[in-house]
Amino acid sequence: MKSIITKIITITALALSMNVSAASAIDALSIELIKATLTPEQIQQSLNQWKENELKQIESRAQNISDRAPIEARRQLVKSQVEQEYKQTAKALGL
Repeated sequence: MKSIITKIITITALALSMNVSAASAIDALSIELIKATLTPEQIQQSLNQWKENELKQIESRAQNISDRAPIEARRQLVKSQVEQEYKQTAKALGL
């Protein structure tokens, strides 16, 4: 069950991170399905787990960004992106 919840949250976060303001009907339905199927606690737990996993990958994601910027700046950029995706997803899911 946790695996399914995590996958649902991850897919939603990915879809939302692509373009929150222009969410398609499918994205809206996915969000409504998640809200109807899971408790707020389950959603929060899965979202926190997603964020934790993303933050563990900061180094590898930072390495994929142009090496013209200092590594610390790239790490900060990745961390900011994860935080933004987390906040947008939490807001969309009503948390």
